[in-house]
Amino acid sequence: MIQDSLDYKQYYNKVLGGWIGKCAGGILGAPIEGFKNFNTIPFTEELFATNFANDDLDLQVLWLDMLLKKGHKVRATDLNAHWKNHVDFPWCEYGIATRNINIGLDNPNTGNHNNWYWNTGMGSPIRSEIWGMVSPGQPEKAALFAGMDSELDHFGFSVEAEQYLAACASIAFFENDLKTILEQGLNYLPADSECAIMVKQVFAWNEKHEFDVVAGKIKSFYGDADFTNSPMNVAFTILSLLHSNNSFDFLIDAFHLGHDSDCVVATAGALLGIVLGFDAIPEVWKTRVGNELLVSPEIVNIYCPKTITELTELTCKAGINFIDDAAIISNYPKGILYEGPEKLYDVHCDVQVFPKLEVQKGAVINIVYENLTNKPQNVKLELVSPYFTTEKIQLSVAANTIAEHLVAFNPNGTKFSTAQTKIPYSLKVELENGAVETFDKGFPYYGNWLLLGPFIEEDKSIIKSTSPYPDHGMSSLPSVKYMNQDLARSPKAFLTTEIVESLINTNTVFDQAFHAQVVHPSEMRMNLKDYFYGIGERSIYLYSEIDASEASKKWLSMGSPNYLTVWHNGNEVFKNEELVRSYPLAHNVELDLVAGKNALLIRIDAVLDDFTFEIGLKEHDNKHPHQCLWNTDLQFDIINNLKL
Repeated sequence: MIQDSLDYKQYYNKVLGGWIGKCAGGILGAPIEGFKNFNTIPFTEELFATNFANDDLDLQVLWLDMLLKKGHKVRATDLNAHWKNHVDFPWCEYGIATRNINIGLDNPNTGNHNNWYWNTGMGSPIRSEIWGMVSPGQPEKAALFAGMDSELDHFGFSVEAEQYLAACASIAFFENDLKTILEQGLNYLPADSECAIMVKQVFAWNEKHEFDVVAGKIKSFYGDADFTNSPMNVAFTILSLLHSNNSFDFLIDAFHLGHDSDCVVATAGALLGIVLGFDAIPEVWKTRVGNELLVSPEIVNIYCPKTITELTELTCKAGINFIDDAAIISNYPKGILYEGPEKLYDVHCDVQVFPKLEVQKGAVINIVYENLTNKPQNVKLELVSPYFTTEKIQLSVAANTIAEHLVAFNPNGTKFSTAQTKIPYSLKVELENGAVETFDKGFPYYGNWLLLGPFIEEDKSIIKSTSPYPDHGMSSLPSVKYMNQDLARSPKAFLTTEIVESLINTNTVFDQAFHAQVVHPSEMRMNLKDYFYGIGERSIYLYSEIDASEASKKWLSMGSPNYLTVWHNGNEVFKNEELVRSYPLAHNVELDLVAGKNALLIRIDAVLDDFTFEIGLKEHDNKHPHQCLWNTDLQFDIINNLKL
């Protein structure tokens, strides 16, 4: 802990400066967000003509609302509940986290499950400032809660980056030299962490090279096809701060770095704003920003401050109640202390092993119980589910400590309905005073598919040996190329929806002269290579059904580096003629579901030995799939129609 103190007016001045810097960067960078290039856009006042609501600030307003309502004992369960009840953002890691929370997962599974692509996005580093602002001079605490926050929808580098930036923001209340702040922030990361290594690499480059050279090295080494990738953008932020000279005009240079431009400029601007304080920020920048605060409509049912000054007042109020040592802030106003109910405990379930009920394999759960009082607690915990044996646990937990209990949650033999998207269970907590609270939880289930194939054909066009250098000593042998390749995208229709349904109906699908297997994905993404040997060009079919209670329109979102063809109830609804890299929204199909059975047949023509395939349903809402939440009601399910 930094042993120092601030007068409340100084504290307020620095918080206001930080929010002004955050808003300045957001307004400046938002119009070019996502353009993956360095730019030299002329800097004019027109760039500030339009104010935009921005998730960089929205989610910090969300956490501020939570802190004001719940006091200083917030934990991961509070973050998850506030997100579930008040966030409708569908994009990227936000949408994945929302799906995980709705299914019944707790932090950190909400961020590390089914999140292979967006786990290093900028979605959490951009919301680091709130934890530094409510923990002035307590960087360790700022980093702790920033990590708790980030694990909601990220893992790995992004978690470290939010912790680092939160610690820097906390330090900035008592240290004015930006290089020193950036160096001291490293004390709150493991020395061998990816983020710490990145920061030190930027420092080293910056010692030897000019700004533009370092920017190029950052893009070359840390660049990613996803413009929101945090290693690249946090590195740009560090570079910008190193060249700021404590002047707000450096935001123009940060703006010219492009990419996730609003995040880079806003994060850098916020830290400098805390260092300078509102009073030292040039009047021209205050005028450009104004005082209006806009919050996105996807943040619902919370109180949103209307102005930056009101945001500052509420942040300071939350901070006075959040800091561990009241002496850090002196002369704060009367009536600012939290008077709500005190939280007695926190409990969450960290899934170590996810269940596979199709083969009667259970889950392993680490129950983490925290006693938040100054007295020991004896508690009774009970895990209840229609599909698992009941587990009853008794814990004695010392004051202000955490107890963990690992549970093997075993199947009880009850048949699981494979049409569900969730394997439900509940956690019942009973305190010594008789108070009982029950938490509804669950494990995600991703349905099942009938995998048919692969189908492999020789490519007769490459039988002939090469000339003038024959492949072999014997002219009768085919070419080496032929021996190592097969026909790509065979024109043959190996299967149709009618053929597959006939094989299922006659119970002969597993008696054919090709491989057939039921596949139970553990995430939206599956590696089909897990279900057959060999590599090379081949065609693979996946068949499943969606049983819909009513007609509706959904997005079928797929990721694959291969050629795909999709049939819905026998009608071809999608076929790509160009290859693209795999990511969750690489291919999107408008699916008009009928009430009742919806048969899906997907052909994957693999050409480059990458057999990964990702699939999920999103709501439609007459919007692009990027703007729609993941569906958690409908399931891909074929197993009930098969006789295994």
